[in-house]
Amino acid sequence: MYIGDYLGRRCVYTPEKIALIDVTGETAQRFTYRKLNDRANRLANWLRANGINKGERAAMLAYDGVHFYDAFFACGKLGAIFVPLNWRLHSREIEQQIRQTTPKILVHSTEAPMNAIVAHLKTCSDMPRFLPLVADNELDFYKAMSSTTADAVTCETLRESDTACLLFTGGTTGKPKAAQMSHGQIVWNMINSMLADVLGTDIFLNIFPLFHAGGLFAFSMPILIQGGAVIQTKKFDPAQVLDLIEAKQVTIFGGVPTVFQMLTAAPNWDKADLRSLRYCMSGGAPMPIPLI
Repeated sequence: MYIGDYLGRRCVYTPEKIALIDVTGETAQRFTYRKLNDRANRLANWLRANGINKGERAAMLAYDGVHFYDAFFACGKLGAIFVPLNWRLHSREIEQQIRQTTPKILVHSTEAPMNAIVAHLKTCSDMPRFLPLVADNELDFYKAMSSTTADAVTCETLRESDTACLLFTGGTTGKPKAAQMSHGQIVWNMINSMLADVLGTDIFLNIFPLFHAGGLFAFSMPILIQGGAVIQTKKFDPAQVLDLIEAKQVTIFGGVPTVFQMLTAAPNWDKADLRSLRYCMSGGAPMPIPLI
């Protein structure tokens, strides 16, 4: 197996097992490892046919959802570099990050924050090709993915030291910087997660943004590589989180201390059944003792 094709390997082992449950829309969508792998292969084939190859960048500006996983795994198969962007930033900050990372394509959703940023970018010079997630009368992300085959895509020259993803830092002491995440780092993160007792049988509820290391790498990738399941939300809703933990029998959950504080203030907190949880993880700030 090639280093970047984590999903293809898992598809060989457990093709019909549920990999991802996307609860970002009105109804939940369930994706097996086979289906998720087919989607990634289709997107990788389309990207390659449109001139995106090893070492070249594909950016995404969108709310969280299955499309992030599609793009990340497709880039991994190609040896291309995935660049998730923070939609909360000002349009001029996004412009600067695009100029810094030089993606050949920008996949974007069409909610108001993204539309405002894209409108600004289209007035700038030397911008990437724009590909909306959904569009009525033009090519979009899903049409592109369905227009190609699901034939396996590999990159024979890929090495573990090659960059898989460019993640921007928080910029607390200056402007955000593009941190290079290599394929080898992703593998070692998975190995380290085993020491934290992350198992292939776990179900992880992900509320972290997927343009952040916490959302994309901390638990999501280790669990998917090992054969577990990820439940992906669009944004944090305390009442929804408590309902999902019970309904989907979530075993691992994580958040900053404020997230746990908001859970205890949710209207359904007193009746929430959290017995499926094996453990919760927190970071970013000290956890108040009374909250524990």
